[in-house]
Amino acid sequence: MTVLWRHLMLAGAASVLVAGQALAHAVIRQSVPAQGAVVTAPPKEVTITFNEKVEAMFTTATLKNAAGATVSREKARLDARDATMLRLPLPQLPAGSYTVKWNAVGSDGHRRTGDIHFSVK
Repeated sequence: MTVLWRHLMLAGAASVLVAGQALAHAVIRQSVPAQGAVVTAPPKEVTITFNEKVEAMFTTATLKNAAGATVSREKARLDARDATMLRLPLPQLPAGSYTVKWNAVGSDGHRRTGDIHFSVK
């Protein structure tokens, strides 16, 4: 009985781990500029790389200045070769603080949102 009980417990734990991985949400692996970065040259674009492919139709990003006004003029788009990477083209940015507001929907259908803050010197 003890051996059977151990096998059942291990099987149950394994199924919980696998189910948890299958239901994982899209999260940021990397952004350029990085969270909290202070850059001396204004970036020409912001890239956000997620841990999984995201849905183009439901994934967006906008850039706002310190006053909360939208600065980005073009729409963010998924990279043509990598559906985990979102690209937001930027206009010429003056010195100041900026926030990228993003929304992403991963393969599990759940919406995730977040902010990335950076500054231009």
